[in-house]
Amino acid sequence: MKDLIEILDILKDKMVKVILGSFTLDFRNGDVDPMVKAMVNMLGVFGEMERDITSSRVKSGLENAKANGKKLGRPNTTIDNIPNIFLKYYPRYKSKKINKAELAKLCKMSRTTIYKYIRLLE
Repeated sequence: MKDLIEILDILKDKMVKVILGSFTLDFRNGDVDPMVKAMVNMLGVFGEMERDITSSRVKSGLENAKANGKKLGRPNTTIDNIPNIFLKYYPRYKSKKINKAELAKLCKMSRTTIYKYIRLLE
């Protein structure tokens, strides 16, 4: 709601006409019709309420999944699940035939991922 009110103030200051589908906000005469302003504020309240309901449902779902023993989040990376493409080119890196950037390009991975896999192997 706070952001919506700030946006309405900006529109009023710039004296613009905004058309949202069949809904028109005309600030060109310096102010907006009180009924239109009330309708926009009500739409903002409903939007905020919908966001809060969605957030509450997501939190409830996560808590329910945890209670049922579901493991949430990204799986941990171990030596066993390092991709074969990395293991194919890693010996070249170890023998100093290629550097980390080249290893990343050959494996089509980010350097951050390459650093993580090297750390696991060393």
